[in-house]
Amino acid sequence: MAGVLIAMRLRVLAHTLTGSRAASMISGGVAGLLLAAATIALAETAPVHVRTDLLAIVLACWMFGWVLGPVYTGGGDDSLRPEQFALLPLRPLPLAFGLLTAGFVGIAPAVSLIAFTSLIAYAQGIAAIVVSIVAVALQLVLVLMLSRLVVGVLAVAVRSRVGAILAALVNAGMAVLLNQSWVLIWAAVESELFTYGFPPGFSAVLHWLPSSWGMVAVDAAAHGHWALATAAVGGLGVLIGAALAVWARLLVRRTTTRGGVSAGRGSLLDRFADGGTTQTVAVKELRTWSRDLMRTHFFWYSLFFGTLYTLVPLIIGWRGMLPWTGVIIVAMAAATSANLFGLDGTALWLGLLNPGGERAEIRGRQLAWLLQVAPVTLLITVVGTVVAGGDARTWAWALALLFAALGGGAGLIVLVSVYALVPVLEPRRRTGNPLEAGPIFGQVIGVLLLVCLTTVPAAAVAWAADPPLTWAAVPVALLTGGLLTWWGGRLAARRLAATGPEMLATMRSGGTVSLTAARKTAVELPPRLSALVTTLWIACWIPLFPQGLVPLWMILSGSENRLWFLALYLSDPWRIPVAVAFALLGLAMLAVGTVIPLRYGRR
Repeated sequence: MAGVLIAMRLRVLAHTLTGSRAASMISGGVAGLLLAAATIALAETAPVHVRTDLLAIVLACWMFGWVLGPVYTGGGDDSLRPEQFALLPLRPLPLAFGLLTAGFVGIAPAVSLIAFTSLIAYAQGIAAIVVSIVAVALQLVLVLMLSRLVVGVLAVAVRSRVGAILAALVNAGMAVLLNQSWVLIWAAVESELFTYGFPPGFSAVLHWLPSSWGMVAVDAAAHGHWALATAAVGGLGVLIGAALAVWARLLVRRTTTRGGVSAGRGSLLDRFADGGTTQTVAVKELRTWSRDLMRTHFFWYSLFFGTLYTLVPLIIGWRGMLPWTGVIIVAMAAATSANLFGLDGTALWLGLLNPGGERAEIRGRQLAWLLQVAPVTLLITVVGTVVAGGDARTWAWALALLFAALGGGAGLIVLVSVYALVPVLEPRRRTGNPLEAGPIFGQVIGVLLLVCLTTVPAAAVAWAADPPLTWAAVPVALLTGGLLTWWGGRLAARRLAATGPEMLATMRSGGTVSLTAARKTAVELPPRLSALVTTLWIACWIPLFPQGLVPLWMILSGSENRLWFLALYLSDPWRIPVAVAFALLGLAMLAVGTVIPLRYGRR
């Protein structure tokens, strides 16, 4: 069984490693090798008094990367899915073992194996080296098994609304950790952990994590504590066996059951739907937001991401980001909602049967999105500004940016949805994982940037006006937001009326069969260009926000905190030009990463 699955895995990889996928895998492998080399170097060269704790932290990062990586990337590797073997007479445990064995084929396990050889570099003495070799193998099996277990739990859990919300929490936490990791680094530097060592309690927690059991066994063998070494190695084996048994049970549930979301009917929405066609569409959309697991995941992901993003700086005592929580949530909610018609699949034909109803369809979706997002973001903005101790100028800025982003987002989500539709699997054909939303990464990035641009008029008025007149930015934000909502909805309705059948054909051909069919119709970039575009899209946010817009705001607001923002360490008149230059660099990187695929596709 294991040999057959390994052969299948190799054959799938041989046929899929082309174009952008090959480029992303190569670039990811190179980055992983650099991290693995850094892990080995840390085990050999770190100061003795902190070497054990630092290696424990790094090993924990590798473990959590395997555990949370599938959640962050949308369900992990799906080349061999358990559902494909549902009709075969296979017992759960042998199938689970075979799938686990096939999972060792790939770049990621090879990179992790290299990283875990840091335990060999860490070992002192022949006995410790022998134990470390065993620990390296068990550590690799453990992280791969935990990764498969998380995917199995996710596939079963997200078939309910609560599971989709929990998946959104984990996913948002992972994204925030990647974006706000500078806060943790700054806190470590400020507390001089690398000089005086780690607190005993923190060190004890690190050693109790399964990722450190191999290191504990190596340490124990080096000091002749064979009982502890045997217990640590045996614990890894027991944990692997238990995880394999649980995963096998989850495979049974995943391949034999199908979950759903109950459909309730509220009297308040019923009364609201009696107000006309637009309100009927809005009620239908609101119910879809609460019942469609993918939309539920996206909304809660936006909520968790914005909240956690501004709460993390509290670790270093900085409350300056709290007033902008609502704006970040709105921007992320708009970015993840910009494929409304794609998420509905071929249900668009229901609206096309009502000629002339395009305007009500668009306006109803805009109204539903505002009712879904506006109340919670307004409440969070007020609470965040109060907690941050914002003055009158901060209140004007926060409310103006929020209203402008809400209006701009309401116009953009329908406009982008009809002009840049991304085919997605039909709801009835999707698996239990709501993260399978199709190739919408470029769409999300583009809408995030456009939402930021919609706040420019209000921000310009708030910046140019004296403190008493800063409140003039609020009516300007309401005006520009209202115009963008009206204008975007108008253009979207016209586009829907003119190209509705073509949109339906696109979704039928690209979304009802598989996402692979949609990908095959797109022009694939050469590996080098694909790697360049991916790098630009990922890295552009560092100069744009953390080193550009955020320090620019802090300069204009008179904040004395400098943290890790480079422009704040310079003297006038260089601070503002450097912050603006970073923001322009981020925009240029984003523009180049967007233009390259477009120009290549035209050629």
